[in-house]
Amino acid sequence: MTELDEFDSTLNAELDKLQKEIDSLSKKEYNQKNAAIKKCQAQVRSISTLIESYELEISNLDKAQSSKYNDSLRSINQRFQRLKSELEFKKNEGQTQENLFKGRSEQQPQRLEDMNRQQVIDMGDQLQKNAIDKLNDITRTVQQGNELADQINMELDKQIAQLDRMYDTVMDTQSVLKRSAKYIKYFARQVYTDKLLMCLIGLIFIAIIVLIILSALGLDDGKFNTPDQVKGSLASDSSNSSTNTTSTTGSG
Repeated sequence: MTELDEFDSTLNAELDKLQKEIDSLSKKEYNQKNAAIKKCQAQVRSISTLIESYELEISNLDKAQSSKYNDSLRSINQRFQRLKSELEFKKNEGQTQENLFKGRSEQQPQRLEDMNRQQVIDMGDQLQKNAIDKLNDITRTVQQGNELADQINMELDKQIAQLDRMYDTVMDTQSVLKRSAKYIKYFARQVYTDKLLMCLIGLIFIAIIVLIILSALGLDDGKFNTPDQVKGSLASDSSNSSTNTTSTTGSG
């Protein structure tokens, strides 16, 4: 299992724990519920940190590898936002109960049988109004949570698109480098071929000169058809060279 697979497994396990804690809130007494809500809030902060680390690890992958984990990350984010909304709902529900208890305790104790009909109606209207206000608050909180989840998904899509563009740029650069390497190899082969041709031409030229000289000096046993003018010129040069050598020796 890779590190990212462990991240995925850990996050889903933590979300399962948070789900169980939130589901158990409705079964707890009022005094126990506040402590349980604080525990859930601590879990939310911990999960949020894990998700940020998970996102960072995915951003370091290439396109092919990141696509495997992006769907999982999106699912985790959606589930996380839903649990946060549920926790906020439970928290507001507890505050509503607390306010109702406080309101009743601050009022002068009065039994229903001691109230007249209008007082009972007024008390019912007030309780209904308080409940509607709290319900509206909860609805707004849920809507804000949904908007936040949408923003996170949009930001995640932007990051994925940016990673795709970066990947395409890298691939284009790699393609250009490959083409450049091919051109360099081609030109290197051309230069190498040209050098070989130059060397071959030089050798042929030298061989021709040597053959002409041998033929002119009569060292070819008549095998080469060297023009008489060339032979005469070379013979004259050879004779002059011998005369000069003899004169120099005699004067000495």
